[in-house]
Amino acid sequence: MHNQATVAVVMCTYNGAQHLHAQLDSIAAQQWPLELYIFDDASTDNTISLVESYAQNLNIKLHQNHENLGYVANFEAAISKAIEDGHAYIALSDQDDVWNSARIATGMKRLLETEATKGKQSPVLVHSDLTMIDASNELVHPSFFVYRGYTISNKRSVATVLGQNGVMGNTILMNSALAKLALPFPAQLHVHDYWLAVIAELFGHRVLLDQAMVSYRIHQSNASNSNDSIKFGVKKILSGKSVQGFISRDYRLPFKEDTRLDAINTLINETDRFPAISSDNAQLLSTFQRYLELSGSRISLLVAMLKGGFFKKGVAHRMRLVYSLLTTKRYDT
Repeated sequence: MHNQATVAVVMCTYNGAQHLHAQLDSIAAQQWPLELYIFDDASTDNTISLVESYAQNLNIKLHQNHENLGYVANFEAAISKAIEDGHAYIALSDQDDVWNSARIATGMKRLLETEATKGKQSPVLVHSDLTMIDASNELVHPSFFVYRGYTISNKRSVATVLGQNGVMGNTILMNSALAKLALPFPAQLHVHDYWLAVIAELFGHRVLLDQAMVSYRIHQSNASNSNDSIKFGVKKILSGKSVQGFISRDYRLPFKEDTRLDAINTLINETDRFPAISSDNAQLLSTFQRYLELSGSRISLLVAMLKGGFFKKGVAHRMRLVYSLLTTKRYDT
């Protein structure tokens, strides 16, 4: 492995001792040279002692925050440190998943192939689907993409990545060209993987591997998707919250209440920071911005968003979307 560039694995921990052991074991089993950056966000359990017990099995750089930053700011700090230390390749890791033993080797093969044809200065992001497991390692679903109805593919689609997205941070492997372009993150960014995916789609290359490379652990204390938050469709309706929303016409619109708008405004307003954006992509950004601001008639926004391909496909999903956008009172002033 002496000719293989060391990959910086960036993991942000917070009170993760319950499942951290399995993830560290899966990282130790990778067939590629790694340096593990663990940025702990002021844990109060035995996360730190567990990390320190792996010092002989893994090349670990441990940083302990004095106060809780939140996982987006913590990932930004950890990625920045890996870049500062000169790493050309960075993989992101959650604290409670389990990696396929070939995750890094498979991803690096595709990343290096892409760099060989596009150049090392071109931003590259490699990602994959995930299997879903529970707190006891039992299989919940063989495909997170299928479960959530994501239609992302290897084909470039700025609208898909701006809207439904589907790039999961715990599967991301990227080169330093992408990381440097993405830093610093927008101040109010809701999730780091969204921003990295958008930057790659607009200015570089996104590569989707053809198999799930991560077992994604779904449990009640998961930072991004818990047992309750991944409910949708009939399960969400039966939870009671949607019934109440139906009565009051209090419908939350897709993408409207996270911080996508801050990310879009950053791309539109900070033109000196980024490479030139094509006219077609600039139009997509403008369309998405108008939707997030609910600027203009709702019918025109609906048509533009459906025509642009921002939303998931499927008749039932589209019908709910049409009804929600045209009838919601949630954003009335």
